[in-house]
Parts: sequence; C-alpha cells; structure tokens
Amino acid sequence: MNQQKQKIISKALKHKYLTALTAIALLMISINVTASENTDYEITSPFSGVIKHIYISTGNAVKKGDLLLEFDDTLIVSNLSEAQSTIRLAKLNRAEAKKEFQRAEELYDRTVLSEHELQQAKVLYAKAEAQYAKAENKLIHAQWNIKHSKLYAGFTGKVSRVYSYPGQYVNNQFSVQPLLQIKSSK
Repeated sequence: MNQQKQKIISKALKHKYLTALTAIALLMISINVTASENTDYEITSPFSGVIKHIYISTGNAVKKGDLLLEFDDTLIVSNLSEAQSTIRLAKLNRAEAKKEFQRAEELYDRTVLSEHELQQAKVLYAKAEAQYAKAENKLIHAQWNIKHSKLYAGFTGKVSRVYSYPGQYVNNQFSVQPLLQIKSSK
C-alpha cells in the first residue's frame, strides 16, 4: 500500500469515522491482477454509471494498462469539487470550534464560565470534528470514483467479447455486471 493511502486510512481511523464502505474502497484501489495464460476473464468494474466510451472491440489485443472503457464523469467531477469545498469549510469550522473550546476552557479555569457553557463548547468542537471526518470520507469516495471511472486492462490478452456499449447504464450496487471478456496471454 502506498504512503498516500496509508495516510488517508490512518487519518480516517484516527477520527474513528472509517466506514466499512470506505475501507473496502481503499483496499480495492490497489488490486493487482495476475492471470493464467489462455483463460477467459470477465472484466467488471466496481463503479456504477453511464459508459461514455469503449476503446476496444472484439478481437483487439490489449496490454496491461491499456484503457478499455470510460464512464461519464460529469457528476463525478462535480461531486469531487463539492467534496473539496466541503472539506475546506469543515476545516475552517473545526479550527474555529477548537479556538472557542480552548477559550471556554480558559474562561472556565478563571471561573468566568459555567461548566454547562464549557460542555456546550466541547460538544460544538466534537460536532465540528465529526463534520470534518465526514467531509474527509466524502473526499475519499469522490477520489475513488474518479479513479474508477476509467477501466484499464489488468493483464495482456485479446478481447473475446464486449458486453457493453456507449450510453449503457451500469448498476453494480447489488450485483456486478461483466462489461467485457478478455482471454489472457503472456
């Protein structure tokens, strides 16, 4: 696992807001495919969306890393932009809530503030922390969607069959749809 993913996972774990879906998504990012020679593999994507373009057709030879198909990323890019804005706002809110909590602690220590008011500041800070962690998770999901909006060959082979077409909506929420089939070769 690369350092960037380790950093994201450790941040999410630190805040105790790593959801099962986020953990699964992060683990799926770095799957390496190894294939047995002359075996047909149905290629799927964990991503749901509308297919924008298919770059291969039946009979084409493909090398590991070749772009096979691409999903429409209009909403994905919009969600990423929204997630980036949300995290910036959550970061500002968290910093302000932290300052207010520290100020409340100081005033409480000087007996100027009641314990109730200190607890209110503490709750507001905890809410800001939770909002920030939620915004981080949204950003992780948006980045994951961007990464998986393009499907690349995981091994060298020949396209046996293409099951999909541009404009097709692929819904992989409940069961994964095969998009194409590739016969592996060395």
